Amino acid sequence: MDFTAAVHKKIIGVTFVIFSAFWLICLFFYEAFIEFIITLAENGIEPEAYIVFDFISYFLWTIAILFLIPRLIIGIGLLGEKKWAHIPGLIFGIISILNVPVGTLLGIYCLLVFTAKDKKEGDF
Repeated sequence: MDFTAAVHKKIIGVTFVIFSAFWLICLFFYEAFIEFIITLAENGIEPEAYIVFDFISYFLWTIAILFLIPRLIIGIGLLGEKKWAHIPGLIFGIISILNVPVGTLLGIYCLLVFTAKDKKEGDF
């Protein structure tokens, strides 16, 4: 199989965009859900609970800023066949190996695609 074809990088770009957009949408729904719960329990909630909810929210948004938004940008770059997106795509592919089972498959696929060498005419 020829992993140097441009279609493989587009497939990785599509998966990066889809997964990043999905998790960002989930994060927005989480924020809305927590705000709804806090509004319902306005009188019966302890002040310390606000600190816990804020900490969880800040933690999740930090993860989104560090991983989801850059992966979304890299996915768009791979879809546009930009050369600058190859190395960050490889890095995020290696990071996604930790996300078992789908991320592991995506990470292995990224390793195969981004480390593939062009075949020369005399090679088999």
